[in-house]
Amino acid sequence: MKRYWLAVCLVLMMRFGMAQEGDAPFLDGATRPEPRATAPAKPPTLIAPQAQPTRITLPPTQRPFRGDAAEGESTAQPKLDVGYSLDAPPNLLARAQWQRVEGFTRDGATLSGWVAHVQLRSQNAVGLRLQLRGRSHPNIQINIYDPGGEVVLPARAYPDEDEQWWTPTLWNSDTIGIEVFVPDDVDAQRVPEIVAIGYMYTGVEPDFSPAELGCHLDVTCYPGYNDTRRAVARILFPVGSGWRLCTGQLLNRTGTDFAPIFMTAQHCISTQASAHGMEAYWFYQTATCNGVPPNINTVPRTTGALLLKQHFNSDWTLLGLYEPPSGDVYLGWDAGSWVSGSSGSAVHHPDGTFKRVTFFTTDGTATGCSRSLWSSQVSLGNGTIEGGSSGSAGLDSAFRVRGTCACAEVDSNDNWICPTASNPLWVGWGRMDLAFPNIRWYIFEMANPTFVNSAVAGDTNNSGDSERGGAANPFNTVYEGTFCVPTGGTVRIVPGNYNERFRLWRAMRLEREGNSGVVRIGAP
Repeated sequence: MKRYWLAVCLVLMMRFGMAQEGDAPFLDGATRPEPRATAPAKPPTLIAPQAQPTRITLPPTQRPFRGDAAEGESTAQPKLDVGYSLDAPPNLLARAQWQRVEGFTRDGATLSGWVAHVQLRSQNAVGLRLQLRGRSHPNIQINIYDPGGEVVLPARAYPDEDEQWWTPTLWNSDTIGIEVFVPDDVDAQRVPEIVAIGYMYTGVEPDFSPAELGCHLDVTCYPGYNDTRRAVARILFPVGSGWRLCTGQLLNRTGTDFAPIFMTAQHCISTQASAHGMEAYWFYQTATCNGVPPNINTVPRTTGALLLKQHFNSDWTLLGLYEPPSGDVYLGWDAGSWVSGSSGSAVHHPDGTFKRVTFFTTDGTATGCSRSLWSSQVSLGNGTIEGGSSGSAGLDSAFRVRGTCACAEVDSNDNWICPTASNPLWVGWGRMDLAFPNIRWYIFEMANPTFVNSAVAGDTNNSGDSERGGAANPFNTVYEGTFCVPTGGTVRIVPGNYNERFRLWRAMRLEREGNSGVVRIGAP
């Protein structure tokens, strides 16, 4: 039988704003957990830094002729194409030179075994990412590293249904190193294989294509956003054979239990494959106003998410993060209509660069930048929107989420532009009031107990509202239910087989529904 893992994490409850009867539901602005005393984390290191690597040359990385173009339209979705994936050459790890390691200490245990280093180089690459296949034994340790520097990134495995998973991305290098350690008590056949490689041709500073615009405003220069910016992450994710950058952020919910609920634009992430491969980069921001941003390889990151809900007409996607987020602020929201003339702002990662802020005034026409009904227009005041800004939250003056960045104007050459007083820029925001009927079940008065029944059909493409967590409208997977249930609550599971594998890190109870029958998690 396959296994699932349950880890318990204590969280502190915080006060929240609630709607009065007859009002639109809302939660007050950015909320932050009480800080917990933790020992400083030791930077990860290689197990065998002196191991002789096997060096392999990959095809050179090709930059497309056109960048993030708008395909002749006057508006474009401000996402950023940054790379593509190719199948890996066969048997890459089988070519490695395995070397003996004695007395390696990890988590208080002394281990001995075998280690291999493989270094893969692609000329012109500014970043590389590896996809592995195979359910690695928990005692096998895999690290990604920069052969020319000191960056070491532990690779945590979250296999999908095909047992495939992505390692961390290594940026600012045309060569990626992978270290694999196999202890003596583990069968070497359990080592995963490299099946695909992501080739990044842009998306790191100072290599911007198209060049970053000069009218962006460093969010660190605005102290009022010191909390809000800690909720926002730069996200990298696969779409088919390509790679894109957008922006996303943590979203609060009633009860303020700091569940890992994360929002972005639906045109960024609309499939479980994209969500599964998502990599969120936290605190990619300057320490001082107009200062130097950190090396992207050194900021905290989390990998992978479950697609919870999406709403095409309002360009919304709601995700549940596989891992506890490094971001430590959760944004409040308002599901009411946004009055014309209201002031707003957005914190985002234009062109995939460090965090910026943009200010605007709502128009309230609800016509959207492509004249549809799914986004409301705003006229930018200070700052601008660019590829990579997609998915950032449109915030009202109380720092509550009202929309998600969906589209923006470009010039006649499909280039992103800076607004002027005589030529304001128009941006479309997917409206939360339209998305709320779908996404509310994860953020507003969530079902407790939350019910799960594998026999129900569920929402097609997670784009409906028939899965609400109640006994009459349960979720059809346990993992979905675990993101809905309040911390400390109960997930009631109708007996049956649930072919799922997942890790939990919030406190909750998993119980059988009824007086008889067997619940099997991890079994087909």
